[in-house]
Amino acid sequence: MKKFDIIKDSFLQLKGLTTIGLADIGSSAISAVFWFYMASTLGAKDYGQISYFLSIASIASSVSMTGASNTLMVYTAKNVKIQSAIYVISISAAITASIVVFFLFQNFGISLYIIGSVIFGLASAEILGSKNYNSYSRFLVTQKILMVIFSIVLYYLIGIEGVIIGIALGYFPYIIRIYDGFKKSKIEFNTLKSKFGFLMNSFILNLSNAFSGSIDKIIIAPLLGFTLLGNYQLGIQVLAVLQILPNVAFKYMLPHEAGGNQNKRLKFLIIAIAIILTGCGILLSPLIIPTLFTKYTNVVGVIQILSISLIPMSIIIAYQSKFLSMEKSNVILISAGIYLATQITLILILGKIYGVNGMAAAFVLATCAECIFYVFVNKFNRTF
Repeated sequence: MKKFDIIKDSFLQLKGLTTIGLADIGSSAISAVFWFYMASTLGAKDYGQISYFLSIASIASSVSMTGASNTLMVYTAKNVKIQSAIYVISISAAITASIVVFFLFQNFGISLYIIGSVIFGLASAEILGSKNYNSYSRFLVTQKILMVIFSIVLYYLIGIEGVIIGIALGYFPYIIRIYDGFKKSKIEFNTLKSKFGFLMNSFILNLSNAFSGSIDKIIIAPLLGFTLLGNYQLGIQVLAVLQILPNVAFKYMLPHEAGGNQNKRLKFLIIAIAIILTGCGILLSPLIIPTLFTKYTNVVGVIQILSISLIPMSIIIAYQSKFLSMEKSNVILISAGIYLATQITLILILGKIYGVNGMAAAFVLATCAECIFYVFVNKFNRTF
């Protein structure tokens, strides 16, 4: 009977991982094809401009989330009813941020994106925390399909701003899940008091991650121009495709580790796959990219450099799922600070010397610095 339970548990874990994996791979494939199509259609300059505005919107969205994503995943998995209170805080912050950003940039698309992104982040975190992987798959694929339809149609109607508006509109079907969350739990802010430390650490972590993922683009635009930013962003998009499997693993591992279940074999498997994908990025990009993207002259070197970051990124993801499940968000926070400080410093140094390739190198070296920090800290936590 015990063996049967072990087999059953293994099957359920595999089924959950497969569901998340198929949803993420399918949605990422849709997103990748869309962005590659837009890259070839727009050209490097307009592609870079869209990347710049989306980076601004991403930072504003992370500020509005107030650390809700990881908090929802961890405490929903532990059956702590905090959804409604977090929804009120984050959505109110999103509306406020969207108004402020509109007055600063006079761009309706960015403002709409902030609200939509927060709705998406809240709902998907709650779904993953409750381990409702089938719902996660349906919502995620629907969001990507709507994003493609709205963005392409609006691009041909009103230009590049239509792309951002289309992306924002694709997020709004998740509002159904937010509505259901309000029905299932009461708005009780007192429940958050004992979780305040974790929530604040998660907030600073998410903000640091947003800056880490966006500050390079915000710096590149005025330093090197939108055209080189377009080349860099295309490299980042290729990296995002290569990173699908590690991201799938994180979304699967965090709720399970929060519930006390670890999967060391999966962690090491993801790292092994990352090594293979690194080799593919370095060896295949010179053969494929120039044929598909004739308007991008510097992107091959960028992709080859960025591919190296897949290995440390996969190790980082494994450690993050561990420490977040232990509610040690302070470790994640320090690591994010190390990454951000290293990246900004190296961007300013290497970017001026080596241009867009220097920016890519700064990304890789900052990722390695964060990885080294995790390896060092893990010596004091031997359960990895």
